[in-house]
Amino acid sequence: MKKNHFLLFALLLFAGAVHARTDITLVSDASIPDTVSTPRAFLDNDIVYVGFDVNIKLPATRKIVAITTENNDTLYLKDDYSNLHRILMNYTGIPDGEYVLNVFYEGFWWKGDFFFKTHKPDGLSVYIDSTYYRLNNGIAVTEKPDINGRTVTHRMHDCFERDYPLHVIIPSELTYEGETYEVVGVEGGSFKYCRYLLSIKLPNTITFIGDCAFKGCANLPQIKIPESVTDIGFAAFIECDKLSYIVIPESIKTLRNQMFMKCINLSAVTLPNSLVTIEDHAFAGCTSLPYIDIPDNVTYIGATAFNGCKTLMDLKLPANLKTIENNAFFNCPLLASIAIPEGTTSVGAEAFFGCTGLVSVTLPESMEKIGSKAFVDMPNSAHIYCNAKEPFTISANTFNYKCTLHVPYGCKEKYQKAVNWKNFTNIEEMEEESGEPVYGDETGVAPAVLGDDAASDGQFFDLQGRPANGTQKGLYIRNGKKVLVK
Repeated sequence: MKKNHFLLFALLLFAGAVHARTDITLVSDASIPDTVSTPRAFLDNDIVYVGFDVNIKLPATRKIVAITTENNDTLYLKDDYSNLHRILMNYTGIPDGEYVLNVFYEGFWWKGDFFFKTHKPDGLSVYIDSTYYRLNNGIAVTEKPDINGRTVTHRMHDCFERDYPLHVIIPSELTYEGETYEVVGVEGGSFKYCRYLLSIKLPNTITFIGDCAFKGCANLPQIKIPESVTDIGFAAFIECDKLSYIVIPESIKTLRNQMFMKCINLSAVTLPNSLVTIEDHAFAGCTSLPYIDIPDNVTYIGATAFNGCKTLMDLKLPANLKTIENNAFFNCPLLASIAIPEGTTSVGAEAFFGCTGLVSVTLPESMEKIGSKAFVDMPNSAHIYCNAKEPFTISANTFNYKCTLHVPYGCKEKYQKAVNWKNFTNIEEMEEESGEPVYGDETGVAPAVLGDDAASDGQFFDLQGRPANGTQKGLYIRNGKKVLVK
């Protein structure tokens, strides 16, 4: 038990988890129009975040300038083209001390006082077998390279050749000057932009992979994540161009923001049953991903999570799903059918915008709101099956209203009078519930090429040729013919 407590304490030191957030109040003596939002800023760990109202559109012709005076008592920031800017204090060489933060915004200087304290973790940085480690009290983590006492954030601009190993093996233990250290983690940025890295082996003693740990490892084709890993950071594998397959270990509950963004060759992913949340941009730009099975415990799919997955043909949404955020499946043109599970309450704006091949959508009775343009790009011949007995909130452009809307038995008149729902030119009632599905011929959708098994008497197959039970509403193949389960 004492050993576990010690390891936990050491990990907190390594991860910097005990740092406090300091808010900075920015004020200006100038007269500011009512339409302009006050800039806001806060200090978190060694990063100053400065941002403005996300609805403010800033001019795109100005530049960011960060300057310190000779005595390092003032920090100037001109943030003129982005809504949120980060100043990585340690990397600008700013020592501990009291500062005045000056932000130039909308033609005026805003000022705020704050105290900055460096949060560089304790320990000895060493270079062993092509890898940088930090050693402290019997444990070790990989870390960003430190050259001549300065952390390098972009290896491609300032590094030694040794920063580009082809093959790396991280041991479970390493020995330095007669002392043994257990390797417990891959810290953020450890292998960032190791563009020539071809393989890496991780030990089963590590418990975390930090933010951007393998960002830009463009030639890394695969990586096996040990089952011991319980946390994977922000953008851990972003821009790993050749990464083709990955298994996420059990106990991971969150796929963090941008985790696999722009992994253009990622074609297969195995997600754990422990997963609960898929954050924003997690798979955005994964243009080679044809199918993904999202585990049933997932309740939240973040904004643009699968944006631009242009080869995504099939999708299993989780049984416990509650929310699909804006643009979640934006521009996935090969998706043919979607069944949103019962219990889901909201679908964000443009969630399926650009899904031009979507011919069948099933909406649950639990649905409360669907945002603008969510399904506007469905073809005119498509069918929408809405199980909600009461029309819920939609926008004037949520759907392509030339699609056929199927509503529960006895509810047609409600939908014909409901705001925006009445825009549908063809509203049909589904059969009265009898406990048995109703089958009908359906045309206009070409099924995938099926084998001889598809002709098995009574067996249902989905449009991609996989066996299905045929109990949910939608399009299927049965006895070699397309059928519609109403």
